[in-house]
Formats: sequence, C-alpha cells, structure tokens
Amino acid sequence: MRHVKRKAAFTLVELLVVIGIIALLISILLPALGRARAAANKTACLSNLRSIMQMMLIYGVQNHDQIPLGTASNVYQDAYAIAYNNGTTCWPCWGPLYKAGFVKNPKYLYCPSENRTYHMYDTAPDNVWRPDDPTGNLNNRLRAGYFLRPCSATYKPIEWRVNGAPYTPTDNLSLHPSDWLPYPRISKMKRVAIAADIFATPTRITQRHKDGFNVAFADGSVTWVQRGSLSHDLPKTINLYGDSANTAIASNAFDALGSNDATTASNNAIMQAVWQMLDTSAR
Repeated sequence: MRHVKRKAAFTLVELLVVIGIIALLISILLPALGRARAAANKTACLSNLRSIMQMMLIYGVQNHDQIPLGTASNVYQDAYAIAYNNGTTCWPCWGPLYKAGFVKNPKYLYCPSENRTYHMYDTAPDNVWRPDDPTGNLNNRLRAGYFLRPCSATYKPIEWRVNGAPYTPTDNLSLHPSDWLPYPRISKMKRVAIAADIFATPTRITQRHKDGFNVAFADGSVTWVQRGSLSHDLPKTINLYGDSANTAIASNAFDALGSNDATTASNNAIMQAVWQMLDTSAR
C-alpha cells in the first residue's frame, strides 16, 4: 500500500495570526512613513524657496538690482498670482518672473505638501498651467503655491494694475493708476522676508506643514517658522498704509481667522503684521 505524503499548509488559525502580525506592522509603520513623507516634503519646500530666491537674485542682477514685489489687488492675500485674465491677460506678482524667462520648470513655485487644487501645479480644473491665457481656471487666474511679499521693505503696499501695463505696480495709498517706481532694490532689503508658504489663515498652515511654514529672505537664506509664533509674537501695533495713526493688532488676531479663506482687505493689517514679525525675527 502506497502512502501519499501530504504537502504542508497553513491552518486557518496560522493564517489569521500571520494576517494579524502584518496588520500590526502596518499600523506601526504607517505613522512613521507619514512623518518621513512630511519631512521630505518640508525639505523639498525649503529647496523650492531657495530656488525662488536664486531666481530673484538673478532677476535683480539683470534689472538694476530691482525685483518685482506686490499683490494682484488691494488685498494682501492675493500675492500669489502668476497671471489673470480680466478681458486681457496680465502678469502681476510672480508674472514678471515668468515673462522674463526665469520659470522654465514651474514646479518649484508649488509646495509638494499642498492639497488644494488651486495652489497645486497644473491641476485641473482650477489651476491648469496656462500662464499666457489662464481663462478657465478658478476665477480665470493662474496661482503659485507661495506668497510673494505684497509690500516694500518699509511696508508700503504695492498693488499691480488691473487694467494697463502688466509690469507697472501702482501706489495702493491712493488707489489710482499712479506709477509706483522703481521696484524695491534687493540689495537694500538684507534680511527682509520675500516669499513664504501661504499663511493666510491658521488652517492654511496646518493643512500644509502642520506646525509651521517656510520663509525665504532677500539674502537668499530660508528658515522654518513655528505656527505658534503667529499667536504670541505678532507686533501689537503696525503702521498700515503709511497712516500716521497706528493700527492695533489684537493678541488673538491671527487665530481668529480660523479657516476663513475669504480674501478681504480687512485682513491686510494681520498680513502686514506677519511680514513685519518675520522681518524682525530674522534680524
């Protein structure tokens, strides 16, 4: 009588044990992988801002030391535009850098941790990379993923024209098409903050890097700023729009913005206070 040797196999209990061990390992590893991914994105974001400052410095060398700063409207939070179409295409804020041929690889204008489509690179339907005609994007605009400084080193606001020459910013103090010239000189700005992760609201910060944001300065340096500093380090008063009277900044002014993404001029004082804090902390 022949005996057939049976092949070894897992029992149901053994199989369940193996599955349980694998599930346990995954539960342990996933948070570590998430933290590693977040750290890698944070580093990539820093690298993007270094590239941006190299671009700014080169632009300054080729343009009599002047660099284009400003916001696309009378709202400081609009300082991320590359192009918009309001009957005709204009290129405010980051736009002059594109028109000057410095944006060959546009991906470095976008943080890899961003998850809002209108601040991501070439993302349909809100932010398709069409810098020469952004029609069809959200509000017919092409947006970068970083803030550009909306004011001069002395916090004088710089507003780009809605109608007229796309390279000429206007004096926001008077809100009429008077030329604001020349551009600020980068060599005179030293440790002035030039570009940063979008910090329009607390939610904008936490959804990108959780506990802080990256900032680039005119001297080419890049640094990390803790989210908490916007709760306790903002200046108590600022000189908004060159007024002789100081504007008070409440101790919880930034936190009170919450998740409200409405870009209104009423938030300009808080936005200027953040830029002022960044400049002061870097000295």
